[in-house]
Amino acid sequence: MTFYVIKRPGVDQFLQRLAEKYEVVVFTAGMREYATLVVDRLDRQGVISHSLYRDSCKEMNGRLVKDLSGLGRDLRRVVIVDDNPNSYFLQPENGVPVRPFVNDMGDGELGRLLVFFEGEGSRCSEDIRDAVREYVHDKGWVSDDNDDDENDEDDDNGGSDNDNDD
Repeated sequence: MTFYVIKRPGVDQFLQRLAEKYEVVVFTAGMREYATLVVDRLDRQGVISHSLYRDSCKEMNGRLVKDLSGLGRDLRRVVIVDDNPNSYFLQPENGVPVRPFVNDMGDGELGRLLVFFEGEGSRCSEDIRDAVREYVHDKGWVSDDNDDDENDEDDDNGGSDNDNDD
C-alpha cells in the first residue's frame, strides 16, 4: 500500500513533550491495517504507548464514537483531542476540540494545545475534566452534534493522508 503522511506542524515536539507527563494513546476511527501504518510513521520516537482502532469504536446513530470507558483508565485523568465532536459524544466532558488539519504548514494548533497540557492540564490534580471545561469555554468552542454527519476515516490527530483529519 502506497500513501503519504503529511505531519501537522509541531506534531513531533507535541508528542514528545506530552509523553514526558502523560500516557499518550492514539484512538482512531481508521481501520487497523491503514492506521497502524500512519501511526508507525507518525511515532518515530516511540512515545505512543497504545493505539486503538475502528474495532474499538461504538456505532451510535450511524456514527462512530470513541467510548473512553473501555480504556480501563480513570476518566478523571483522560483527555481526548479530536476534530470531530461526535467522537467523544459519550464523554463530552473529556473532549478537547481541535481544528481540522488541512495541510496548512502554518498551522499552530498543536502549539496552542501544548500550552493547555503544560499549563491548566498539568496543574489539575483531582479531575482534569475541570481544566478541559475551562479551556473549552475560554476558547469559545461550541460542540454541535449535528455539525458533522460523517466521521473522518482517520482521526489520529497527527498525520494526514491528504484527507481532512486532525
